Amino acid sequence: MVQNKYIFLRNDDVRDKLDKELVRLTEICLDLNIPISHAVEPANISKEVSEWLLMIKRNYPHQIEIIQHGYNHNLQNPDLKMEFGGNRSFEDQFQTMSSGKKLMDKYFKDKWSPVFTFPYGTFNQSTLEVIEKLGYTAISSKIDFTPKNMIKNRIGSILKKDFILNKKISYHPGRRSKYKFREISVSANFIKKYLDENNAEHFTPHEVISQIKRSSRHTNIIGLLFHHRFHTNELNKIEETLKTLKEIYRFSTIMNLVR
Repeated sequence: MVQNKYIFLRNDDVRDKLDKELVRLTEICLDLNIPISHAVEPANISKEVSEWLLMIKRNYPHQIEIIQHGYNHNLQNPDLKMEFGGNRSFEDQFQTMSSGKKLMDKYFKDKWSPVFTFPYGTFNQSTLEVIEKLGYTAISSKIDFTPKNMIKNRIGSILKKDFILNKKISYHPGRRSKYKFREISVSANFIKKYLDENNAEHFTPHEVISQIKRSSRHTNIIGLLFHHRFHTNELNKIEETLKTLKEIYRFSTIMNLVR
C-alpha cells in the first residue's frame, strides 16, 4: 500500500431512478469496505432514491457520503452543457444554489456533507462567491495534470487568481486565499467518451489504473469519477479495478480528506 496516497470515489447524477447500476456500484464499494460519495441533484431526487440513500447511510455511516451535485443539472436544456457559470450573476446563482441546499437539508437533514460539485464542471467567479456565502466546506471539480495545465495552475495560484484568460485555476487539494472552502477534485475517470444520455465508451481497468498512477505523481489525493447509469456493462471491470487499487492506495470520503 502507498502511504499517504488517498483515492476518493465520486458518483455524479444521483437523481430520480433507483436503478440497478446505482445499487450495484454501491454494493461493490460496501463489499470492498471502500467509501463512495454519491452526488445528488437536489431538485431531481425522488423519494425512493433519497430514502434508499438514507437507509444505506444509516447502515454504513463511514462508507456512504452524500454530497450535492448542482440544482437540477439543467435537465430542461441539456444541450447547453452548463448549469452554473457563464454569464449567470451572483444573485441568480445564489437563488438557485440556496434552493438546492435547502432541499438537501430537507431530504437528508444532517446526514449529507456540504460539498458542492458542478454539473458539466462549469462555474464563474460569482459561483465561487456563492459557495463561500452559503458555507460549503468544499467544492469538487476536475483537475488535469498535463504540463500545460500544471503551469497554468501554478501561475494562477501564485497570482491568487481563480481564472486566467477565462481558464479555471485549480487549487486542488488546497484552499483559495480569499475563501474558506477547500477544493478536492477528480483527476481520473472510467468513461472515455459519452455516446448519448445513457451510453459511453469506457477505459480498460489497466488504463484507469494508469490514470491513477499518473495523478499520484503530482498529488496525494486522487479523485475517481463515476456516472453510474453509464456503467451497465462495466460493473465487473469496475470491481476488478477497485480491488487492484485497494492493494496500493487508501480510500477516503471527501469530508475526511478536508478534515
